[in-house]
Amino acid sequence: MKSRRELTILKRLISRLSVACRGLDTELDDKLAMLRQDLEQQKDISQLIPRIAVVERLANRMGENQPKEREMLDKQFQRSSEILRRFPGLPAQLKRDLHQLLAQPTTSLSGSFSQVLGLISLYERALKLVATKGLQNSPAAIQQDLQMKLTTELQNLITELDFDGEAGDKLLTIRNQLLKGVAPSALLEIALEVLRLVMDGTHQERHTSQQFLDTVNGELGTLSKTTQQSAEQSHTIYEHRGEMTNELAEIAQSIRTGLQTHKQLDSWRPELTHLTKELLVLAERNKALEKREKALLEQLSYNKSKIEHLYEQTQDYRQQLSDQEQRIFLDNLTKVYNRTALNERLEHEYRRWLRYQHPLCVTLVDIDNFRSFNKHYGHQAGDKILKIIARTIRKQLEPTDFIGRFGDDAFMLILPDVGEEQRNQRLAAIRQAIAQLPFRFRDSNLTITVSMGATLFESNDTPANIIERTDKALSGARNAGSNRIFWIF
Repeated sequence: MKSRRELTILKRLISRLSVACRGLDTELDDKLAMLRQDLEQQKDISQLIPRIAVVERLANRMGENQPKEREMLDKQFQRSSEILRRFPGLPAQLKRDLHQLLAQPTTSLSGSFSQVLGLISLYERALKLVATKGLQNSPAAIQQDLQMKLTTELQNLITELDFDGEAGDKLLTIRNQLLKGVAPSALLEIALEVLRLVMDGTHQERHTSQQFLDTVNGELGTLSKTTQQSAEQSHTIYEHRGEMTNELAEIAQSIRTGLQTHKQLDSWRPELTHLTKELLVLAERNKALEKREKALLEQLSYNKSKIEHLYEQTQDYRQQLSDQEQRIFLDNLTKVYNRTALNERLEHEYRRWLRYQHPLCVTLVDIDNFRSFNKHYGHQAGDKILKIIARTIRKQLEPTDFIGRFGDDAFMLILPDVGEEQRNQRLAAIRQAIAQLPFRFRDSNLTITVSMGATLFESNDTPANIIERTDKALSGARNAGSNRIFWIF
């Protein structure tokens, strides 16, 4: 009974192995099928020994050939992967998927099959990309792309404008329409309307500024006139008081002389009475001068208050201009500088670098898999990520450093006059601080990382060259995986 049970288990094992090995070799498949059929018919095992021997020889032959075939398969797989990796215009996500596929070790034939299937899938995606690019190069696609660019530029233009009144309200309404989407036929009309509103807003601001300047000029003219009059009056009062002082000194000298020469006051009384009258006249003149001095002081006090009021007005207007400048050059969402301010600062630092030749580092920071976050958790979550990461980067920078929003999920850093060790530490601190941020959306804890592409100004570099090189460095960081810093010198 025991021998029969073991024989049954052996037959079942051989049958299942023949099914599992199906498809490896045609001749082996046929022999195994016949052997499986005989086993299922419960034939005597001793009669099947010759067939088992044939199957064994075929299995040995396969065992000898399989390493060679796997080696050929692996070489072809690596060759095809390299061709795909060097395919021009391959998206970053597809490159990352290919890199991940190549990083998976294979120790079995089934693993090799999985890799080959994955590579075929990537080739299909690449073919779709080629087909899509072909469609994108069609006149209709080019026209649609131009319309999308015009829509984006109009949105950016309206965002950077800060007009008050009716023009500002209309521009905000148009921006909301553009965000929702407009028909291509209406886009040109909207662009013309934006230009008209920009002109109207500019004229209105110029008119308001001119009114303010006219008011200031008028008040300054009045102040200049009254100040000139006050100065003349002050000079006149000074001259009159000098004359009165001289007259008073003469009267005092006359009284002193009279007291010395006249022993009897009766004989000197008429002259003394005359001198007394002159003193009274001087006293009246002094009172009149005091009134004029009081009026002059009141005028000067009025001028002072007027000047203080003008100063407050100009300070308020200056603050308005400063606030407007901040709104024009700051990104509305992240509150860091926008692309316009970034271009100006890069040009400024470039001119300084030409003069002093100090180290000037430019770094492009991009959020890994940001589109995926937007897709799965919504644009509000994406906006929150952008704001928090912008604030985190800014905290790691020094006051002389600069951060600007370069694109949707990319920021550009300018680190002037920073040594190699310091800039490496600063960029590493930024990357580490972002990776440690606690994000939670829809009851899920998320880790956000960034990739960085960095470079330095060298020899004949220009701002345009630097931007292109940092973009290439960022592509290198993405190809190497997420949460990386990649330098190009």
